[in-house]
Amino acid sequence: MISSTLEPQQGKQGKALETIDTADWRLDTVAALSAPFVSPWTGETAPVGSLVKKATTARLNKKQTLTISIPNASALFLNVARRAYAEALQIRLEHVTPKARDTSISLEDQTAFAYLEHMFEAVVCAHTAVEAYVNELLPADRSYDRKNKHGVLETLSKDTIERRASLIEKVSTFLPQALGVRSPKGVHRAYSDLQGLIKVRDRLIHMKSIDRKSSGPDVDTIWHRLLECESPIDQAMSVIRYFAPAGDARPRWLAKMPKT
Repeated sequence: MISSTLEPQQGKQGKALETIDTADWRLDTVAALSAPFVSPWTGETAPVGSLVKKATTARLNKKQTLTISIPNASALFLNVARRAYAEALQIRLEHVTPKARDTSISLEDQTAFAYLEHMFEAVVCAHTAVEAYVNELLPADRSYDRKNKHGVLETLSKDTIERRASLIEKVSTFLPQALGVRSPKGVHRAYSDLQGLIKVRDRLIHMKSIDRKSSGPDVDTIWHRLLECESPIDQAMSVIRYFAPAGDARPRWLAKMPKT
């Protein structure tokens, strides 16, 4: 059962009426009533044009519950990632000058650590946005075949794929099969972009001792990868756009996502 909220089109003082076009782009699902609707729970009538949104209700304590509209997970994670990456870029613009005469540049600890924290957030959230989107696209009404590590063919459900398959396997094999599209592996930058994003994300999540040691400029560490300032947002969007349908079938949040 999908719970929902109705937002009547009755403007509040100083507030414009909310429509499908003006509703928050991060909403997962939103529709407008084409006919009046009488709530079987409250008896109230929602007029034509009222917005219908998926909702979730949490019990805060014995007396209170809190209801909110359900956002699209990928939209939220991408928004967090873009905001964090913008903050990281701003630090670079303010403190790192590529054309400066100095061949050796340093940052104060507070500034450097703020930059790294923003990049942590951007990378992890961009990766999660992709995984949430890929899992959402996998059809639930079909099974998936693959050979396990012993060479035995096994049939997997969507739920099993979501839990057991790696993101790179979902993108290169299962999702292309399910959607009837060509795998991006070896033919589109979406695959290499995803590989790059996964490598940095995994190094953050599974931090190894090598990345905690002092190092010179010729030693590859996670700190170097983050300081090079590759855009995790561009990497994530490369994958999302590859599989996103065009036209009216395109997810509302993706079509309305702010450009900056």
